[in-house]
Amino acid sequence: MTENKIKSLKDYSVAKAVWHVILTPRLCLTMVNFIVIVLKDFFIIQFARKFGFSKIPIAKVDNELDEKIPFTPSKIGTYLDFTAFWIRPMTMMIEKLGRKKANKYIEDYIKKITLTYHSAGRVYRMCMSTTARPKYYKMFYFRVIHFFDPHYLCVPSLHISVVSLVWSFYREAFKEMPELTQQEKDLYINEIYTGAIKIAETVLYIKQHSVNCIPAALYMMTFLMRPYFTAEDGILFLRDMFVNTNISEETQKELKDYMYFIFERFLLVGITDDNWIAPIRTWLKEYCINSNQAYIARKIK
Repeated sequence: MTENKIKSLKDYSVAKAVWHVILTPRLCLTMVNFIVIVLKDFFIIQFARKFGFSKIPIAKVDNELDEKIPFTPSKIGTYLDFTAFWIRPMTMMIEKLGRKKANKYIEDYIKKITLTYHSAGRVYRMCMSTTARPKYYKMFYFRVIHFFDPHYLCVPSLHISVVSLVWSFYREAFKEMPELTQQEKDLYINEIYTGAIKIAETVLYIKQHSVNCIPAALYMMTFLMRPYFTAEDGILFLRDMFVNTNISEETQKELKDYMYFIFERFLLVGITDDNWIAPIRTWLKEYCINSNQAYIARKIK
């Protein structure tokens, strides 16, 4: 099989995977549980806070380095490809492995994404976080985002968490798939990794997150995807961000050095604490104190 004949993951149908899950009882139940967690730990928790039914503290986690990344509305398409990005590989497995064998991986995959949302929700219930998001309504998709996302769940970033999970999950799963050629595995992993990096960059370009949100997400994944997502993977992920952009090398270095520092701080503090949330709690409290939000820091339990 030559390289130009290998079907790109982007050419696989999202609808086919969705219908397969719906029509497979065990997978359907797994997906229903995922949807319940997303509703509970992403949507309901935010709107409850927005309308005053919850008193969870909200910290501002902006960083001055965020201003060096230009607001780029044209990248909204890449940002919104997030859901399709993690669904399309399921269709590839269905077609390459057959439904029965693919089901094992799909179930595990959905459960890991569910765990990621639930784990992030544990942080959000302790302290929500937000950034200064431009009031940009010229494009329809931005109006949708602003309507459905109150923007209170920044640290850790779920976009970063999930795309890094997709990369590490398939990198490991492909080892058990003789149905795929080595060339296919290499091309798919490269496509997944490249797509993950692009989506990670867009959360900063369209101002949905701060540079503080990314290392927190990568740190969380070193626990949730252990041993498949390592500290070295997190550093590699940060290293490869903004390589193919018009951001100057000097600014790239500033951004990456800062994110390396925050990521490594989480890791070092986490070594001495079995509770992976504790380093994030400590960082949030200190960040609030250092950014004149001491009243918020006192509310973080």
